[in-house]
Amino acid sequence: MNPRQIESQNQKTNSTSDLVKFNSVPDRTVPLVAGLFIASLAGWWVQSIRNAGGLSLPYARADIIIVNFLCMLPLAIVVSEWIQGGLKHHSLGLYKVVNLVALVGAVCILAFVFSSSQTSGTLSGYDAWESFLLRPVLAFWLNLSLLLIAGMLFRTEILQGTVHPGKLVWITVCLTALLVPVLYIQSRVDEMVTQVDEYLGSGRLGDARQLVREVCILSPWGKIGGQPAGDVARDLDHDCFGIKQSLAVMNQQAAHNEESTYHRARLLAILGEDSAATDLLQPWYEQSTASPLTSQLLGNIYQQQHDWEDSQQAYRRALQAWKKLPVSEQQQAGIVASWKGIAFAERKRGNYEAAEAAYLSALSLAPTADQHFLLAQFYEDTQQTAKAREHAHQAMALNANRYGQSGQKLMTSLQQQHFGCLQVWRDGGF
Repeated sequence: MNPRQIESQNQKTNSTSDLVKFNSVPDRTVPLVAGLFIASLAGWWVQSIRNAGGLSLPYARADIIIVNFLCMLPLAIVVSEWIQGGLKHHSLGLYKVVNLVALVGAVCILAFVFSSSQTSGTLSGYDAWESFLLRPVLAFWLNLSLLLIAGMLFRTEILQGTVHPGKLVWITVCLTALLVPVLYIQSRVDEMVTQVDEYLGSGRLGDARQLVREVCILSPWGKIGGQPAGDVARDLDHDCFGIKQSLAVMNQQAAHNEESTYHRARLLAILGEDSAATDLLQPWYEQSTASPLTSQLLGNIYQQQHDWEDSQQAYRRALQAWKKLPVSEQQQAGIVASWKGIAFAERKRGNYEAAEAAYLSALSLAPTADQHFLLAQFYEDTQQTAKAREHAHQAMALNANRYGQSGQKLMTSLQQQHFGCLQVWRDGGF
């Protein structure tokens, strides 16, 4: 064979080798579609459990299960490729055993998921830590099982010995599977803790209890207000149980006038059962002689439901009813609360002039640090930095213990974020 023939033969061999290498790259379209499908299905399942009042262990929320499944998908793809491209050709018997174990396990998991009923009982520390460990395990197992099924159904064969992911690939997919969900969950827990503080501040113990239990599942070591989340959950369970007992006693009473109905509805609102509370109050609210307390409570419930139109209407009815009563401490407090409710609803509706007028009306009746700080926050949101700075200073001067730190934080926000930051510096805001 002459040199030209040898060279030509080598070129053909190299071309064939390159073609084999190109063809040996696994097609990941089916695995990706399968992973997205199971993540979407799992998210729907979690949301349906939440809507039914359960906790959907161990993920608690739809977005968390989707993040876990999507982040676990690359690792599951790499492992499934190794099983189908390496293990299948080296040991067919072991390959069949692995497939069988994966599929049986997946069937058992799904059977448990759709047959179990999630209750709202108190969680133990064991349950929370068990959920912490189960999140990645379930995501990996179900992803891998679905990928193996997809491989068998669509016959996505992988050439023997062509799938050899390096250490960098393994490290990357493992970090994505384990670290990213943890960071995401922690950010969600921080948001939940902030929301819990708001619920507790407004007396909505039922809503706070639900969120605290989710914190216990997602972050067993977490703290709320300096206390372990588990202790806060037990305290809220105890408080809610006491409220339910009081509500049961009230329901046994034969006579239900507007006052007793208001007290029952208030307890239901505390427990987070807004629909039941609204159903009780509505018949009385529709009467022209409705108590301002009835209208005010309905305004608060609509506010929690983000129904700003009905909320401001209810608060305006409460305001008119309060004004007809003789002057007293309770009457003045009711008027202030009504103005604040109107202001908040109008602010959410985008009616800033009406919101400002309502806030100023509340301030004129009760020139407290709380009212000044509410106005400062309102002016900050509407980018009226000079007025925001003025009322923040007033709040800090009237109650430095409560608003010293938050007032300083608001001033820093004015300097860093708003267009009027130069004016804040010029006027000596710091």
